[in-house]
Amino acid sequence: MQFYPLRYIAVLSILCCCLCSCESSDKVIREYTYFGGEIVNPNSDYVIISKGDEPGDTIPLDKNNRFFYKIKNLEEGLYSFKHKPENQLVILEKGDSLLIRLNTLEFDESLVFTGDGSRKNNFLIDMFLQNEQERAKLERTDLQLSPSYFKKNQDSLLAQKVKAYTKLTSKYKLSALAKKLTQASFIFDYYTRHELYFHSRYGIGGMDSAKDLQKSFFDFRKDINFNDDDLKNLYAYNRYLNYYVTNSSLSNYNKEFSYYRARIGNVIYRLDLIDSLVKHPYIKNNLLRRVTTNFLLDSKKNHESSKVLKHYLSVSSNKKSQKELIKLSKAISRLRPNKTIPDQELITSNGDRIKLSSLFNKSITALYFWSMESKDHYIRAHKKASYLSALYPEIDFIAINTDDDQTKNWLKTIKRHHYNLGKEYEFKYPKCSSAELVIHSSNKVILVDQDGKIINEKANLFSSVFEKQLMQYTRLASLDN
Repeated sequence: MQFYPLRYIAVLSILCCCLCSCESSDKVIREYTYFGGEIVNPNSDYVIISKGDEPGDTIPLDKNNRFFYKIKNLEEGLYSFKHKPENQLVILEKGDSLLIRLNTLEFDESLVFTGDGSRKNNFLIDMFLQNEQERAKLERTDLQLSPSYFKKNQDSLLAQKVKAYTKLTSKYKLSALAKKLTQASFIFDYYTRHELYFHSRYGIGGMDSAKDLQKSFFDFRKDINFNDDDLKNLYAYNRYLNYYVTNSSLSNYNKEFSYYRARIGNVIYRLDLIDSLVKHPYIKNNLLRRVTTNFLLDSKKNHESSKVLKHYLSVSSNKKSQKELIKLSKAISRLRPNKTIPDQELITSNGDRIKLSSLFNKSITALYFWSMESKDHYIRAHKKASYLSALYPEIDFIAINTDDDQTKNWLKTIKRHHYNLGKEYEFKYPKCSSAELVIHSSNKVILVDQDGKIINEKANLFSSVFEKQLMQYTRLASLDN
């Protein structure tokens, strides 16, 4: 694969003119595949194209915020197109000559494809946006519907998408692979909603408690291919497999040996279920990793984490993931309550280097974390911290930025928003510090006492119980004093 940031700008301009018209139903056969476009309001000076878990290729933007990518011997299928912090999927096939235009202020909503290969990709993004809107409504109201009304509603939504898909495939000549991927983009979301409905309504009670479900409710399950190489990078497909495994374990684990009749047993059962159902190494290892990671992050006891990790290692074949989860487990074990928080090196707004431990001047310090890649989050986080700081003056709220090599932009950001510079810091070594403090969620808060002993290692800044926790901790701190 090759990219040419300057040499092919003229070619790109010609392509832009030629490809802005509607895509022809008769695809031109080309030796190379082309992918280029323009980023309005870019967040960085490059984009990344990758397939699966491959590192991907970094493509620089030119002075006009455009890029151009020329690929020989393309491996057809789904690729990930990334421009931090956003990413989206794109279908690339041999001979495609595809251009995009997007505005980072509304990444998904503004993303438009033109040229050969545009129809299938515009359909893909349309399905993504529709599914997002419908999932929001699902969580608000549809999960409370009776089974019959839920099924009727979802079938109606599916019929609309099938109609749009039929119109696309009858009007334009799509390859078998493109048809499969575009159809899967909405059909697996439909499947997932059924799994979500079951999990929300019946939960741990399993099928025994779901007597009001129609017998045909899960008929689609018998057609699921758990080893579909073409779909291995499709988010909707992987999301469905994850929910299927979760529901199957909830429905079946308590019917097995008593060994499984506990939360840890359920997770081990789930790992075994994945091991028995999925043979495709990439799909299998991704599912195993996700289940194990979620358990480790949520676990409160080291011996339970060790037991699940050991079982994961016995069924996983991905050496890289194994090493990462072993490292994660060790980091989590060092962050238990009453342990001293790992001392990280920070940079102050004045450019000084200090240790994290030097900040613990009050009976309780709340460390919260943010990145410039998520503007909505850091604005909300600072507002919430400011509100709580006024409510609990005995607690010191410290903001730590987690971005790589962004000191100038970080300073501009905190000054532009008039944040308290005495409470703003950034990690000197972001990747290492984020790993040691297990920052897997942007909402995470670590509470420590004046000696740096951990009070709560995984509080949630926006949780409904967070204020109650703060009230409880401040009372205990006052009693100790």
